Amino acid sequence: MRDVSQRLRRLLFLVPYVARHEQGVGVDDLADEIGVSRERLLEDLDMLSMVGPPDGDPGEYLLVSVEDGRVHVDLAQHLTRPLRLTPAEGCSLLLGIKTLRESGIAPFDDALGSAEAKLLEALGRDADEAEKMATGTVVAEPDRAVARHLRDLITAARRRQRVEIDYASASRHQAERRALDPYGIVHHAGSWYVVGHCHKRGDRRTFRIDRIAALTENSGRFEIPGDFDLEAYRRERLYVPSADAVAVCVHLDPVAVARVGADWPVADVTVGDDGSADVVIDCEGYEWVTGWVLGFGSHARITHPPEARRAMRERLAQLALSA
Repeated sequence: MRDVSQRLRRLLFLVPYVARHEQGVGVDDLADEIGVSRERLLEDLDMLSMVGPPDGDPGEYLLVSVEDGRVHVDLAQHLTRPLRLTPAEGCSLLLGIKTLRESGIAPFDDALGSAEAKLLEALGRDADEAEKMATGTVVAEPDRAVARHLRDLITAARRRQRVEIDYASASRHQAERRALDPYGIVHHAGSWYVVGHCHKRGDRRTFRIDRIAALTENSGRFEIPGDFDLEAYRRERLYVPSADAVAVCVHLDPVAVARVGADWPVADVTVGDDGSADVVIDCEGYEWVTGWVLGFGSHARITHPPEARRAMRERLAQLALSA
């Protein structure tokens, strides 16, 4: 019995010891380390090669080998250290799952339920404590209309399904009906946005989801352009104004609107019946907006505020002097 106990202790030491050495351990050095003969060590290594689950495949067994006089041990995934989470860590993950499930935003109920079950299993004896912490934490209830629209838009984006939305911009209180191909959903600066192709305007637009009054499915289908990258679009187009930002109003005639095409800045846009547009842009300083307006020549002008109009006159004067 003593021999069996000593052999078990050797094996329990041998596996993690060799596994830590990527280049392996010399056979003679390992025999000296555990205090056995070379022949006895080779017998132990031969037995270790049979360690694995009863019904497992070869990939789930220990891989023990001796090459060029060195011992190598590769641990199967099931024999590595299992995931261990503290109750606080488990609570944080449970809160995230709970928030998603109760918000109605993510249409992945079965997957979230499965993830929650696996998380509780991984927590083991700490599962009850983590659950109590999570259920004792209040999560703010999201706007139900926004949550419903989010869920429908995410589903439509996954299915490449066109939708119809009634959308009210900040500058126009009456909602307009338009068809939309939803490419993706973005959460930015506390608000949810849907990015996609607007069939009313004929180009790519960004819509705040809390301004969608109604949403229905359309029978149309679409494909997302190969060059579209949602994260790149978010970085380049979604702007968060600071407390010092100023709203600048710009009027574009139909020629300027045509020149804009799909490259509208992040702004509230109201398009007139004659094809012109009034654009409200949040700016920090006037350098960018005056340069943007100058690019349209006589087809665009700043209408408000007076400080922005003054900045435009000063820039025109500087250009006249340098001409």
